[in-house]
Amino acid sequence: AAEEEPAEEPAEAPALEGSIAVSGSSTVFPIVQKQAEEFAAANPGVAISVDGPGSGDGAALFCDGEIPIGNASRAYKDSELETCAANGIEFIEIRRGIDGISVITSANNNAVECVSFSQIYALLSEEATGFDSWADANALLAEMGSTAGELPDAPLDIFGPGEESGTFDSFGEIVIEAVAKGKTGLDTEARDFVKTIRPDYTSSPNDNVIIEGIASSDTSLGWVGFAFAKEAEEAGEAKLLAVAKEDGGECVVPTPETIASADFPISRFLYTYVNAEMADSDPAVAAFVDYMMSDAGLESVTAVGYIDLAEADQQLAQSVWANRITGRSFSG
Repeated sequence: AAEEEPAEEPAEAPALEGSIAVSGSSTVFPIVQKQAEEFAAANPGVAISVDGPGSGDGAALFCDGEIPIGNASRAYKDSELETCAANGIEFIEIRRGIDGISVITSANNNAVECVSFSQIYALLSEEATGFDSWADANALLAEMGSTAGELPDAPLDIFGPGEESGTFDSFGEIVIEAVAKGKTGLDTEARDFVKTIRPDYTSSPNDNVIIEGIASSDTSLGWVGFAFAKEAEEAGEAKLLAVAKEDGGECVVPTPETIASADFPISRFLYTYVNAEMADSDPAVAAFVDYMMSDAGLESVTAVGYIDLAEADQQLAQSVWANRITGRSFSG
């Protein structure tokens, strides 16, 4: 009898090769950087660079077709997506996790434990331009009709993200605009309110530089994403302030639990945008996003200090990617 031919070994998939550039939010950066390191360890032929100049800067690169993946700590603006459309770029919008924008001060500041939205407005809105003491805000608070307590007579040194940052946009929208629109109980028909953040503070696209500034002044004030704030608190470099949406309301400290439940009033979603055509034409891009959205990849969200999506939201995000659904899926 003729000897049987040995069965052929199944062909191995070719090793992935290529380079991937990811840019955008400094808040989302730690999640994707960790995922990139893990993916590259398993796929040494793929080089992934991740940077975090800000959501707006990342959106500009993404919608100009310069990068396949953009990260954002707020949904891309209509104006940004109009640029995508003008350049023929179809995008896949993926919600990644939840963050609580944390209002922080020096670990040495024992004079302030909680701030209301009205107090934040009186310290950080454009109406507060020129204020260099916390107490400077007290007259503005009274004129606004706020019943929040008086702020201490102490130097006011402000450090925060700049206009390129999604955290800047989200903070202005969630806090300053909420006060201006009467969502915190103040009478917006009795006076005019602004919707903008004061320009005269020390800004940086680098969250670690912001933390250094906060630590440098005993009565500093600023805002960053929760993961950076929590790490700074644990290192003794900053204190997380409790926040009350309304004057006299409940003061809520950001924690994974209060952010996930939205009890912490400055909670927001984080996003990644994928160029659909580049994902279709480049196996390395598709494989990396596959990993980002896998159960193993998603562990990076909590590993770096952010909060997982609710289960239904997470399943939708995975489905949006798996089915390559283009256009707004979450934010419009």
